[in-house]
Amino acid sequence: MATRTVTSTDQPQRPSTADAGPFPARRVLVAACGSADVLTLPQSIMVMRHALRLDVRVVLTPAAARFVPARSFTLLTGHPALVDEETTTQVPHLDLTAWADLVLVLPATANTLAKAAHGIADNLVGTCLLAATAPVVLVPSMNRAMWERPAVQRNVAQLREDGYGVVPPVPVLALSTGTLDGRGMPPIEAVLEFAAGHLRHLDGRRG
Repeated sequence: MATRTVTSTDQPQRPSTADAGPFPARRVLVAACGSADVLTLPQSIMVMRHALRLDVRVVLTPAAARFVPARSFTLLTGHPALVDEETTTQVPHLDLTAWADLVLVLPATANTLAKAAHGIADNLVGTCLLAATAPVVLVPSMNRAMWERPAVQRNVAQLREDGYGVVPPVPVLALSTGTLDGRGMPPIEAVLEFAAGHLRHLDGRRG
């Protein structure tokens, strides 16, 4: 599991939540992608469920399910965790996105960022993002070289222009090199603070 090291200058720039009350969403759809950071997702879901009393459901890319089996998230959330559209006779991407107050892509790989930026929906996570009417917040996780690529930065800029929230990644230990070349998820508390600020910002614009 990745070891996190964050300096004061690396803290993500988050919308202010100084006037924060209760978390401004009750039903959170977590879309998990195939980064090593998905190994920390069970702990993050425990925080969401037990500290904030959120109702959480999980969808996974096939790559994410190879890190952590979908059944683990079913047990953690009390809801079936889905990997693809064939697991039910219903239309899960429509049912799930109609249910959700917030879609949280945690973690988000470079591949999923690119697909979301270009409207590609070739798996359940992609179809959920394309069908979502609730706000979407993406939490990137990849190595530094990938994060700094112009193509990735163009995709991030496009996502922000389209109204998605994108949490700036922080330095983490890259499992492949043993160095702080990873760019991964900040602690879940910081992710949720960013998400709350994004939701309140959107509510303020609508108001």
